[in-house]
Amino acid sequence: MVEKLSETLVSHPKKQAPASSKDACLVLIYPTGPGMGLRYGLADQNVIIGRSPSCQIHIDNASVSRQHARIDRDEAGVYFATDLQSTNGTFVNDVPANQTTMKDGDYLKVGNCIYRFLAGGNIEADYHEVIYNLTIIDALTSCPNKRFFNEFLDREIARSNRHKRPLSVLMIDIDNFKTVNDTMGHLAGDAALKAMATLIRETIRREELFSRFGGEEFAIILPETKIEQALILAEKIRAIVENNQFDFESKKFNITVSIGVATTDGDPPATIDQLIQQSDARLYMAKNSGKNKVVFQSPSP
Repeated sequence: MVEKLSETLVSHPKKQAPASSKDACLVLIYPTGPGMGLRYGLADQNVIIGRSPSCQIHIDNASVSRQHARIDRDEAGVYFATDLQSTNGTFVNDVPANQTTMKDGDYLKVGNCIYRFLAGGNIEADYHEVIYNLTIIDALTSCPNKRFFNEFLDREIARSNRHKRPLSVLMIDIDNFKTVNDTMGHLAGDAALKAMATLIRETIRREELFSRFGGEEFAIILPETKIEQALILAEKIRAIVENNQFDFESKKFNITVSIGVATTDGDPPATIDQLIQQSDARLYMAKNSGKNKVVFQSPSP
């Protein structure tokens, strides 16, 4: 339903032989907060991860069991991850962990906490690359974050103003997302965010930017895109999300999104604040007028 008004940058795991460095470590990349970016060495042959203070890697998070997972290193220096019958599971690159070999760059998920496993030839260089990515990439969805969005939009607005070219912005928010978290738990909410981001990312062209703006809100920047084309994409995204069946632990559920759209042709010159405020205002108008719809800015006469 349409109502009218008067980049991925993260480096993914490489295909390579199992890691065998005794300097291997885990780096916490999600959730965001004071502990994000902390590095945990894996010098011991057997490392227990869990909520219990006695664990070598202690995680004070309700989604983590007291003894949640174990990291083993064999005599050849190869690392393995094993779930210890935890409540919420342990995964290596989204595959359940059962003596699962870990390669340099793999992602280890413990409850709703995500770690990057590093064991390459230059741990320090790899670690600093991860830390840099944390400043511009949302670890859960692998989408650029709000900081990168603002930098990208600032450049595109300058180009639009200079050459008088069209530029559109979409603000996307999941409807009733609190209900998903309250009824199915935050792990289900995280799974929905990740799955929805994957769906939307497949509709975006290389020169466009899809980012996580914050919480359950996402944003898209569409260079060289007039309002008519922006509306077609917005409605396509709305329909794709509505018609997709999400699942978590064999439980099926549906979600919808509301979308606000703003555009400029550079005449008069626009600012980053104006486009964000306009698209955000239309997003909230969509939510306040029934949700699961697109609200857009009328083109100038």
